Amino acid sequence: MLGGCASLAKLPVDMWELISLHHLDIGGTTIAEMPAQMSRLKSLRTLTVFIVGKSSGSTIGELGELTHLRGKLSILKLQNVVDAKDAVQANLKNKKDLKELELAWGDEDSDDSEKVRDVLDKLQPSINLKKLTIKFYGGTNFPTWLGDSSFSNIQIMHLSDCPYCWSLPPVGGLPALKELRVERMKFVKTIGVEFYGRNEASLIQPFQSLEKLEFEEMAEWEEWVPSASGGEYGPDFPRLQVLILNECPKLRGSLPCDLPCLKKLSVYGCAVLHDQRATSTTGTSLNMNSYKSLQELKIKLDYGCQTDVSLQEAKLLSVLDVGNFDDIPCLPNTNRLQRLCVWNCPTLSAFPKDGLPTSLTSVSLWNCRRLEFLPHEMLAKLTSLDFLWIENSCDSMRSFPLGIFPKLTWLYIRNCENLESLSIEDGVDANLSHLNTLSISGCPNLVCFPQRGLPTPNLTLMEVGECEKLKLLPERIHTLTALRDLRITNLPNLESVAEDGGLPPNLQYFGVENCERLRPSSVGEYWGLQGLVSLEKFTIGGKGSHEILETLLKQQLLPTTLQRLQISELSSLKSLDRKGLKNITSLSFLSISNCSALEKTYENKTGDDWAAISHIPCIKINDEVII
Repeated sequence: MLGGCASLAKLPVDMWELISLHHLDIGGTTIAEMPAQMSRLKSLRTLTVFIVGKSSGSTIGELGELTHLRGKLSILKLQNVVDAKDAVQANLKNKKDLKELELAWGDEDSDDSEKVRDVLDKLQPSINLKKLTIKFYGGTNFPTWLGDSSFSNIQIMHLSDCPYCWSLPPVGGLPALKELRVERMKFVKTIGVEFYGRNEASLIQPFQSLEKLEFEEMAEWEEWVPSASGGEYGPDFPRLQVLILNECPKLRGSLPCDLPCLKKLSVYGCAVLHDQRATSTTGTSLNMNSYKSLQELKIKLDYGCQTDVSLQEAKLLSVLDVGNFDDIPCLPNTNRLQRLCVWNCPTLSAFPKDGLPTSLTSVSLWNCRRLEFLPHEMLAKLTSLDFLWIENSCDSMRSFPLGIFPKLTWLYIRNCENLESLSIEDGVDANLSHLNTLSISGCPNLVCFPQRGLPTPNLTLMEVGECEKLKLLPERIHTLTALRDLRITNLPNLESVAEDGGLPPNLQYFGVENCERLRPSSVGEYWGLQGLVSLEKFTIGGKGSHEILETLLKQQLLPTTLQRLQISELSSLKSLDRKGLKNITSLSFLSISNCSALEKTYENKTGDDWAAISHIPCIKINDEVII
């Protein structure tokens, strides 16, 4: 088995001598072509990849002798097929044990679309096939076998990067097809009645087994036409559960209306939701009443787009993810909602009047500045909330009630300009035992954390940055014995990180950057750093860090167990204390970046200064490993 060996570029020229070989897996290698005479390996059962060669390598016809192939086969570089007659010799039609087949040309433009189509026509596989992938096909249309109902076992089909095809194959007549993905078919402008795979005289319901339908990056697609029957034989997609439209910017008109089993709808970067007020062409709205089973809705509108999507009708949703809505004043009242993500909605001002459902486990709010944060009595009902991200939103929020979410695990607050404090109400016995990640950044008016410290016994990661007015980290931070990762950045007024007991004892990573007023604790030590026997990585840099680092090294205050030291943005620092570095007996990695004077000191790798660091196994300066 050679699969996944990326450095393997060539197979032995005498590979043909392994006449008893049963399995050859070369997926994930960089092999350019197969060696000659592959047809002699008549015992092969598994051949994951066959790369069509030119004059010196194996031609596609040699596959014809490999009659026992089974499982999955990818045939690559089909542009090297000289004559379509060679494709006939591959005899894919009689390889009845092949279940998955990929046919791929190179990504360069074809100079002979007729030959390319003829090759694909003659590569017709066995009707036992279950999965078919076609990539970089350069023909203007597909052969007649693709979509023929005799392929009654195909369950998955992927059509990708077929740049000259004007239409899709009639795959609606494939009775077992469950998943269809179509991507980057840049000449397709209309998906019409032929897509459904039947003529007017047929009584076969199209796409009778399809569960997932995905269109990706269809740059010129403008119109999606329903089947000719108009629903006479039932819905066009009777079992469709997932519909994904991604980056189809010219698509206008309606989505399929009758989707009785649709559970997930995702529409990103498409014009399909433009209404008639926003464009001179025929537009549409998205009627939630058409999708009675919908549970997950994700919609990203184009910037500036207007729509009359009525989210108020989406009563059964468990996931709602909407973005770039310019005209949504209020969120829907959905009592089953579990995950809510709202972003770039400048007019959104209110949550539902009755509050958010108690079933919510995740809430993300980005760029919704007018949105009024919920009052405490409504927030207190969110007892299942596990994840909360608030970024550039809720301008009216002055204080965040940290103690109100008993099961919160992750809390991120970013760029909330008016936030002044994280608070715990008097009389509240807060025990945030679930919280393990706390990240606060870009809050220029934040001045304090809750009094008496953080009731977060299981907090493992804490980062605080870009809070210009903050002078102190939480009180009694040393009691956070589970904390492993502490990062403080761009806190110009921070005076102390651990005034009353030192840093958390089990820290593994500690980072300090641009904290120019930071000083030692009152007892003359640097926050008990020397006693942090679990500390593995320490990063320091920026304003105010020069003096701190020099003191830490000269007084040998860094723990001897430290393994990684990273220094950055200290332009005036010229050298590192030799004794201080030697004292860190476990140090195995030193990184120096954007420290011009220090870099100049070590650039020649000579003298006492170089001797101070040369014992370190790995040294990196500005991303270049020098030792």
